[in-house]
Amino acid sequence: MTRVWLRTLFPGLPLGFTVGRLGFGDFIELHRMLLFRDVRLLLAVAAAVSLSIVRFAPFRERLKLAPGRFHNGTIPGAMLFGVGWAVTGVCPGVALIQIGQGIWVAFVTLAGIFTGAWIPSRLLRRVRLPV
Repeated sequence: MTRVWLRTLFPGLPLGFTVGRLGFGDFIELHRMLLFRDVRLLLAVAAAVSLSIVRFAPFRERLKLAPGRFHNGTIPGAMLFGVGWAVTGVCPGVALIQIGQGIWVAFVTLAGIFTGAWIPSRLLRRVRLPV
């Protein structure tokens, strides 16, 4: 195993275990969060985002990150992502966690994620829309 795989695996396994134990791999838990019936997972997301902002803020200058840009597909893509998340009950990372938990139907979700990322890239090449 290369060092890159080890650097990914070392934090990835505990993260996947923690996210799975929190309930993000459970469709009903996630559905309750999206309907604001249970804010426990929503607070976990808010805490993770807040911690990430604080943790990575010092690296912004060193990494010379460009500010995010909006283009014509940003809002529709975000809406489609949200609908897909609500319908399947998972985001891309959680689909991998579900596979690790033995929830084999997550392979169908993962196939949909790859298809959903592949189709717009093919359309943009064919139509040559301005980005």
